[in-house]
Amino acid sequence: MDTLVLASTSPRRREILDTLKIPYIVFSESVEENIKKEDNRHIIPSVINLSKKKVLAAAQNFSNGLVVGVDTVVYFQRRVLGKPENEEQAWKFLRMLRGNRHSVISGITVRNIAEERNLSSCSVTDVYFQSISDSQVRKYIEQGEWAGKAGGYGIQGQAALFVDKIHGSFFNVVGLPVEELFRLLSRFNYFESQGLYRPIKIM
Repeated sequence: MDTLVLASTSPRRREILDTLKIPYIVFSESVEENIKKEDNRHIIPSVINLSKKKVLAAAQNFSNGLVVGVDTVVYFQRRVLGKPENEEQAWKFLRMLRGNRHSVISGITVRNIAEERNLSSCSVTDVYFQSISDSQVRKYIEQGEWAGKAGGYGIQGQAALFVDKIHGSFFNVVGLPVEELFRLLSRFNYFESQGLYRPIKIM
């Protein structure tokens, strides 16, 4: 059976895989994740390329199995909003996003180590924030949930109250586009090899 290696230390990605009951191990090598300003207009190729870098860095440490790499960004007005460095930056990000639409974009790559073959995809979710007040932003920041989250918020937490609607994958906003992961793993016959799911035969 193929071992699934998650090239990420993100607790949210681990929680999603745990919920799906997909067995995996975590192994992540450090790679440069900053997207250069000139790459902002080509954001989808940029996040896919970063997911490939994460996969290739981790795959060097194994002889077989499948490696999953993901890079997720918050994208607003042709600008990437990363993880805030402090409360002041989190305040700035959330005040930019309120009352507006932004996109959460994930590049995802799965590599079959033995075959030295990669498959990549991308997921885009549009998130619409309500017009939250300064006091609501301040209270959210004081609780510290913004830390370590792209754009300064986590949709799976209290920031869910700020969201008016989304178009696309909810799990993508959390950090792991489950729908794309399923498609890519299926193309490597992962689920059949694990005995987790059987393909439906259409007569």
